[in-house]
Amino acid sequence: MKIIKYIPFLALAISIGCSGDSEKIKPQQREITESVYASGIVKAGNQYEVFATSGGILKEILINEGDTVAEGHALFIIDNKVSSLSAENARLAMEQSADKTTSNSNLLRDTEGRLKLAAEKLKNDSLLFARQQSLWSQQVGSKIDLEKRELAYRAAATDYQSILNQYQQLKKDLQKGYEQSQNSYQILKKQQEDYTIKSLFDGIVFSINKEKGELVTTGNPLAVIGQAGNYTIELQVDEYDIVKVKTGQKVFLSLDSYRGQVFESVITLVAPIMNTRTRTFTVYATFTSQPATLFPNLTVEANILVARKKDALVIPASYLIGDGKVLTAPKETTAVTIGISNAEWVEITGGLNATQDVYPPVR
Repeated sequence: MKIIKYIPFLALAISIGCSGDSEKIKPQQREITESVYASGIVKAGNQYEVFATSGGILKEILINEGDTVAEGHALFIIDNKVSSLSAENARLAMEQSADKTTSNSNLLRDTEGRLKLAAEKLKNDSLLFARQQSLWSQQVGSKIDLEKRELAYRAAATDYQSILNQYQQLKKDLQKGYEQSQNSYQILKKQQEDYTIKSLFDGIVFSINKEKGELVTTGNPLAVIGQAGNYTIELQVDEYDIVKVKTGQKVFLSLDSYRGQVFESVITLVAPIMNTRTRTFTVYATFTSQPATLFPNLTVEANILVARKKDALVIPASYLIGDGKVLTAPKETTAVTIGISNAEWVEITGGLNATQDVYPPVR
């Protein structure tokens, strides 16, 4: 069987009434508990590390350690001249593009002028063609003159339609160009906003990890922020034990800052994915009894109570051979089935009764 790492304050002080492991014993009826060992840290509510989304030089630190900040509160300003210049260039390009879409644009003015002349010519050629048709209906003029007027009218109509199409397409292109330049500016403006790092939640600034003038990268945290007084416990449980852990189970904690004291909590969440690097699962718990003073990232060791049984038939764990045998005579082994176990005791659920002698294994 696997020996579970054991915290002394959870041991059951059960006397077996013998002078040592070298003597035979009889199984006893006792209460036994099984616990899963875990280690971890204390975390403040909504505790998180503040990261920059873009790199640069830390220009301003707008907070101090211990400050209370609200959601959206500006924390740091990162200087990035290249991004600032790009945003300014995008703004100028957007304004220039906007000017081109107005009637004051030289390009639009020229095209509008050509369209106006083409419309006047079309109107004039239309009138001349209509007049020539009237004369021809009165047998005045020649057919050649009529055909010339009709040809001039049709050419003017085609020319007008061509310039109108050019004008409409030019307006669409200019409007599209303006919208594209506007989008580019908004993107760069948003990127500029990323250089002002803001708080995600209401909380307290627990630590600041950078100094003004330092280089900031996206991979290094700038600060730690969380909600004091709303502490949780983040524990790491070995993959071997995780199937035994459930929400609602009691957890007994020891903290290095409070040596010799035991605090209680309860499991509130078992994260459903394993960390492949550490081969552990993250489990969260909340205090049911806690110290008067806590700080983020205090280290804890814990026993998660996964099973308890009263009046169990138990023997010392040191008397078990392998995963399921005991010595019932100096040289006679008996197969047994086991139930709950911990570092000191093993429950016997079959193969042995309270009247039989059990001998310690030969070491």
